[in-house]
Amino acid sequence: MKRYVACYDISSNSARTKVMRRLRNKGFHAQLSFFELSASSSQEVRDSVIDMIGSTDRLAVIRLNSRSRIRRLGSLIEGMDWVL
Repeated sequence: MKRYVACYDISSNSARTKVMRRLRNKGFHAQLSFFELSASSSQEVRDSVIDMIGSTDRLAVIRLNSRSRIRRLGSLIEGMDWVL
């Protein structure tokens, strides 16, 4: 499995909630519209949510290389723990 970060800007509240739930199954919900994920490819991540993304919405999936480290600062979303 490879590591990715995914972030999105979705105008519809219901679509945004659906995307959040799908991505939460694949990784760590790091910020309101930002996830740290494990997947076999960026296409896998994209395919899992493409049916919920509108023509004016945006989704970015960025692969991290094996040396990449995510450094976290600030507070967490309520009820979540840091994953290091």
